[in-house]
Amino acid sequence: MLISYRKNLDRIIFLSMMSFFVLPALATVYQALAYGFSLQCLAIVISTQIMFVMDTVEVNMRFHSQQAAYEKARYEAEHDGMTGLLNKEAGWKRMRKYFNCMDSRDEAMLMFVDIDDFKTINDTYGHTVGDFWIREVASQLRHIYRQDDIICRYGGDEFLALVRNTASEHVLKTTLGMFFQQLARTSEQHGQNVHCSVGVCRIAATRIRRNTDEGNGEDIRGEVDFDECVKQADLALYETKRSNKGKFTVYNYPPPSQNPQISAPRSGLKV
Repeated sequence: MLISYRKNLDRIIFLSMMSFFVLPALATVYQALAYGFSLQCLAIVISTQIMFVMDTVEVNMRFHSQQAAYEKARYEAEHDGMTGLLNKEAGWKRMRKYFNCMDSRDEAMLMFVDIDDFKTINDTYGHTVGDFWIREVASQLRHIYRQDDIICRYGGDEFLALVRNTASEHVLKTTLGMFFQQLARTSEQHGQNVHCSVGVCRIAATRIRRNTDEGNGEDIRGEVDFDECVKQADLALYETKRSNKGKFTVYNYPPPSQNPQISAPRSGLKV
């Protein structure tokens, strides 16, 4: 316990507690070798060590209890109580951190997922059913995407997901196809017409060509504007809800003027 928590203890306290255990043991060994055993001294040492061990066990349990309480508090502060997903603040923070670390070869997809006509669902079936569908959508998103992707409940019936290390349209169509199919099956089982609209911002490799002082071209990392990507995903969601509910729309980022290596954005791509 002392070794495990030595970083949490003052140096003087750590050394004094170690000496309380080590010095009597060393003295007992020395006395036994030099003068023979003394039952009285041996009994004092053993009783002292027992007291020390019991106190240490109690302190250890207290440390574990405090650590568990801290971990629980941190989990509750970062996660949504209804769905178990990251909340908006924690998800936003992790996504921004990922964007800040992206280099010229990285790709990603940022998605807004929204339950269509959620107020109607609540008004028709009740808030308990509405809560069920929020949990169901969260569960399906967690199922189809990888553990290292970042999914958070953005608020109400809206979710924000960052699919890392890919901007493949095939991956996008396959995963969202699975999501829509499972949602349709669950909706049919419950006899309720529930579907989602999705807005996607595909972040392609941000590699920009520039000329150096020596006249040679080089690839540099293009800055990825996280706020702009969120805006594009939100606009794509608005486009879906405006003209084609229950499907998804894809916008590309960055625009071709900033990155000549990617094709022009296909705004409003519906599948």
